[in-house]
Order: sequence, then C-alpha cells, then structure tokens
Amino acid sequence: MKKKVAIITTLLLTLISPSVLPSVNAAPVSKQVVVDGQRVIFDLNPIIVDGTTLVQFTPVFKKLGITSTWNQEKKQVVATKGSTRIILNVGSKTAYVNGSPVNLQVAPTVVAGKVFVPLRFISESTGASLSIRNNGNVIEVFSGNGRSISQPAAQTTKSAPTSVQVRNYLDQNYGALGSGRDLYDVYYTSVVQNETILVGIFFDFDDYMILMDNALDDSYIYKLTKPIAKDLQARYGSSYDVNLLLYLEFESPFYTSTFGIDNITPLSNGNYQILKPSFYSAFSADSGEAESYFIDFEGELYPMYYSAY
Repeated sequence: MKKKVAIITTLLLTLISPSVLPSVNAAPVSKQVVVDGQRVIFDLNPIIVDGTTLVQFTPVFKKLGITSTWNQEKKQVVATKGSTRIILNVGSKTAYVNGSPVNLQVAPTVVAGKVFVPLRFISESTGASLSIRNNGNVIEVFSGNGRSISQPAAQTTKSAPTSVQVRNYLDQNYGALGSGRDLYDVYYTSVVQNETILVGIFFDFDDYMILMDNALDDSYIYKLTKPIAKDLQARYGSSYDVNLLLYLEFESPFYTSTFGIDNITPLSNGNYQILKPSFYSAFSADSGEAESYFIDFEGELYPMYYSAY
C-alpha cells in the first residue's frame, strides 16, 4: 500500500525544486506545470514576459508526446505531433502551424542556454487544453490523448471521464466540503487512468488544523471522502476505484521543518511553500470496501478506518 500511495502522490502533485534564475528581463515564477496529471520537471523555472508564461520547451514537448528538433544555426524549433507541424524561431513573434503563419504575443527566447516557448500556444496548437488555477500558480495541460472521435465507443452506459472533467465537476459541486458542522473550502486535482480516479484535495492552514482535530475520530476522513467517492462512481461508472489524497498547502514567510523537510520548498519571493499529503482514502469498486490512512512526515501510512461502503 505504501508503494501505491507514493505512486499516486507523484502523479497528483509534487513540489517544485528550486532552480537557477534566468538572466533575462523576465520574471521567474514558481509556477507548477502539470501535463495529464503529472508535474513537468524543468531545469529552469517558467518565466513571465509581458503577461505570457514561457517554459523550457523540451520537458513539456516530451510530456505532450511532441517530437522536436533544434536547429542551432537558425535558432529554430521544429515540433511535430501527428499531422501537426509547428515552427518557432527564437526572437520572432511569427510561428508557423502546418505552413500557416500565426502571430505570437511573445517571441520564443533563450535563457541560460535553454529555449523557452509560449506554453499556451504550444498546448492549444497540438490539440491540448490549458487551465490555470490556484491563483495562477498551477497550470494544468490536458493533451486529449483519450479515445478519438473515430474510435468506436466501448459498450458501456457511461462514457469514460477525463481528468479535467472530474476536477471541474468536483470544483463546482464540492468546493465547500463538509462533514457534520464543519465546512472546508478546498480545491482539487485529478488523474484518471486504468479504471481508477485519483483525486487530490487541498486544504489551507486554518481548515487543515480543524481537519486534524476532527481526524481524532478515526472514521472522520472516511465520512468526509465517502460522498465524493460514491458520487464519482455513480456519475462515471461503478467499476472505477476512487483514491483520494488530502493535502495541507500554504505559503509561509518562515522556514519550519514541522511539516517534514521533504514537504517544504523555498520560493523565489523568499517564502516557503508547504505541501504535505496527510490522509489517504481508497474506495475499491471490486470489493466495495474503503480504507483510510494517516500519512506521517516520512510518507509512512497508518491505518485509521476500514469499512464496507
């Protein structure tokens, strides 16, 4: 079970590692880029130029399944995905998609030897969708690599959900998550794969402290997460396992190891981001059983509650 939770945690959200600041006239930012539920690891943090987010192109292209080449002499990136071919030239605000010129708000640039390109343009030009949340700190990209329109649908009464559909549904219907008299303001991320819906639920510091007090009742986390699991299975199909990770997330001007050194990341503004997975609930479609666990600072799991649901 510990290995399973570690894999899910990695898929949903991990911390941004500090990186070398770029030496150009642009604002380095601690934005997290997540492609199909998996964080993109960059050598250099994304930058913002005139309000446009640019990212190191190679890691994003790999996650999106884009094949690319770099022409050092021309300072040119040629990217291909399926029948789509994109050409970007460093310093030029004109890109080419299948031979047609497209105007860019910001030209690709080079930072510390790495080529940076506009993230939204690349995503949408290859058929992906882009969503910004958490006050602009998290950029989610969904490649649309699911079943194509021309592929016959499976013989099932419910269509397979996408990660963005699940997240949007939860944000709209469970933005205030409650159990008993307490109500928490939360937001979500999600990954759908292999008949499993993985959900990350994020609490701020104040709500998290209330959550911890309530969690002294071993069944509390189960009661809190059961309505989400049951609803998702009813909405998208009873064959889906639903796994939920509950996180503490907040930004602090002070360094503290109270929440575990591996859960703390220094930010470029001098503050620290705390992001700690704290509880895990698993709802098995096959057995109809649910398990809840507490996760300590070292990632060890401690059983809290077991029940048929």
